[in-house]
Amino acid sequence: MKRREDSGFTLIEMLVAIVILGALGTVFLSTVLGAQTSAKGTSSEQDLNEEARLALNRMARELRQADTLTQVRNPDGTSYDASDITSVTFTADFNGDGCIDGVATTTPAPVCQVDDPSNPETLTYCWDPGASVRQLYLIPGAIAADDNCQSGGLPILAGQVTSFKLSYRSNEYLYDTTGGDNGGDGITTWTELDQAGPPVGNNDGLLGQPELANVDSVVIELTVSASGQHSQSYTTQVDLRNLS
Repeated sequence: MKRREDSGFTLIEMLVAIVILGALGTVFLSTVLGAQTSAKGTSSEQDLNEEARLALNRMARELRQADTLTQVRNPDGTSYDASDITSVTFTADFNGDGCIDGVATTTPAPVCQVDDPSNPETLTYCWDPGASVRQLYLIPGAIAADDNCQSGGLPILAGQVTSFKLSYRSNEYLYDTTGGDNGGDGITTWTELDQAGPPVGNNDGLLGQPELANVDSVVIELTVSASGQHSQSYTTQVDLRNLS
């Protein structure tokens, strides 16, 4: 008479199965969590990049309409300081009435539309690397006397701006004298205008009114960071078509 074999699993077999299932579950869970983290990171980067693109497009659109660059701080050049506030103030006749903030700027003097402080025609872009939240701000009017970008300013970029640099160029190629094999490099910088002296500069090492009057384009360099892990840099050149 044959002896019937016992059915089922031994204790060792059950322990081995549990270990294998646990290992597979750990791998599966790690894969799912990694995919979720990657998806969130990618989404954050995309959102930040889109915000940066919109901010650049806005700055380019408004600067392109500028009538006058009135004041700059921390421009490109040997004295540029990445740890200092960077700003540019300009005026633009956005409503096309021949006036800036209700004051006539053309001759013969036009009839100005009523000044609307909620839609100013003097604007400042300002970035402070020392602020706890490194946002790029739009200030109606000139920068505050206390040099605080957030005084009266509205953020135009919600993400972390880790660098913001403005370079000023001119089409006065006669004064392009440095950087190339034949004396010039094809780019006339504001420092070259300054060093040239009157009528395009005053040789004081500063970007002031003589040089600003001959600036024709602004190069914007912007770097944003997503959660301090991913950085993306953007550069665009804005031609100032309406300078008076």
